[in-house]
Amino acid sequence: KTPISKIQAICDRLLTNSVSNEVGDDLRNLRRSSEDLNRYIRSILQVTKIEAHEFSISREPLDVNEAIERVLSRLRPLAREKQIEIKAELEPQFSIEADPTLIEEMIHNLVENAVKYPPAQGSVTVISKDVDHFVVVAVQDTGPGIPKEDQKLVWNKFTRGQKTESMTSGSGLGLYLVKYFVELHGGHVFLESEPGRGTHI
Repeated sequence: KTPISKIQAICDRLLTNSVSNEVGDDLRNLRRSSEDLNRYIRSILQVTKIEAHEFSISREPLDVNEAIERVLSRLRPLAREKQIEIKAELEPQFSIEADPTLIEEMIHNLVENAVKYPPAQGSVTVISKDVDHFVVVAVQDTGPGIPKEDQKLVWNKFTRGQKTESMTSGSGLGLYLVKYFVELHGGHVFLESEPGRGTHI
């Protein structure tokens, strides 16, 4: 992780200086790629801890809507670049006892996945609501959807749908970690999708 942090720091420093448009674009691409690599490494480290039974959660009062807004502020630049509109439909929530880092990681994985796949001019909607004393967070996209034969497989480690392999990069760990983090908090995950009609998780 340390070499990646150094690469990111150098990119950030160079971008604050006057550089040509071409060099600036290259630096921004390098910065984004290093952030992708950083997330892959973090995901692999988390999986290693899970398999070694060293994973624990730190519960504290958490406003889920605030966590969602923090995640969306980080991902809106990526969405603008892909010409994807991000919408938030957040109902007022009661505070829950949860691990803030893991909850934000879970939401980040879901929203980032959703932003990756819709075509330009598509949209991603993040919803929060109370249902039977549970806080429900849902992410809905206008992407290509997931074939029925892939829907159970997407929760597996290092697994990606056959069509998504050629569409965008990824580690195949995002949804595996989402499921683990949700169940670690005593929750459940659900997926509804139909080819050509988007995905709702």
